[in-house]
Amino acid sequence: MVSTNSHWKLGFGFLVASTFVIGAGISPAMADDASDTNKTADLISAVAPTQGEVQLTTISGQGGFDSTAAALPLDSSDTVTVKGDAEVPLQIGLPQHGPSVAGKQASDGTIVYTSNSAVDVAAQSLSSGKLRLQTVLKDESAPLTYSYEVGADYSLAEAADGTFWAYRFAENGQIEIYGIGEAWARDANGAVVDTHYEIDGNILKQVVAPAADAAYPIVADPTGEWYSAAYGAGFSKQETRELANVGAVTGFCATIAKFPALAAACGIAGAQWFLQAGLAANANGCVFIAAIPAPLAIRWISDNCR
Repeated sequence: MVSTNSHWKLGFGFLVASTFVIGAGISPAMADDASDTNKTADLISAVAPTQGEVQLTTISGQGGFDSTAAALPLDSSDTVTVKGDAEVPLQIGLPQHGPSVAGKQASDGTIVYTSNSAVDVAAQSLSSGKLRLQTVLKDESAPLTYSYEVGADYSLAEAADGTFWAYRFAENGQIEIYGIGEAWARDANGAVVDTHYEIDGNILKQVVAPAADAAYPIVADPTGEWYSAAYGAGFSKQETRELANVGAVTGFCATIAKFPALAAACGIAGAQWFLQAGLAANANGCVFIAAIPAPLAIRWISDNCR
């Protein structure tokens, strides 16, 4: 068993808080001038939760937009790189609905990728250190599912408390992880709109279900940030088999009671942790269990798994 105090990174809408918003006043027709860019930014500002002030970005040497939270692409077909202390930064693909378009910076710092389709995309670097990605659904013809693909080095998982994470293991066995904020949606009047996440391989899908009388456009927004001082433990193959063979969740929690942080969370997360230990053991693998920042059990991919 190896205990770790690792770094956790949050980035989207993926380790990011997610948002779908429904608003009004933006035409689905092509509009890429400063006025339309600012209209989109104003719509987001009117409905988005308070998570920090939007920061201005600078043009990077690679031709994209640079901020303290992320490197944002010049073109919507390229990926967002979330900053932080991770050995391998998280990369996120923007939702693709129609031809790729160039991003433009609104007066408040929001980068808007305005298209001729029924969907626009926007990205914001916040003073809180979070990255927020928004999708704007202009009318009823817009799709209701939006995909954020994480880089091949990362996997996606849902924790026992319902939170979502993108993670990888470094060569030393420590975990690097991004948190994904709770999915939410609002219409132009501020009314709550149903939305949720789904995991499909290395793709996080945000699904929105507006009511028949919802006012368009709709904005979807994941938000993320870097976490540090995470706590978890990786268990060897033998230890994983022992955890899987205790017979019940109560016995499982008693076995890991020597780790106070894990023991405290086991009452809530024990069933999921016990299940994941069994799956890892059946695959002759190892399980990694974390209590901070979320009660999470995942397959431990490390040279220390032996």
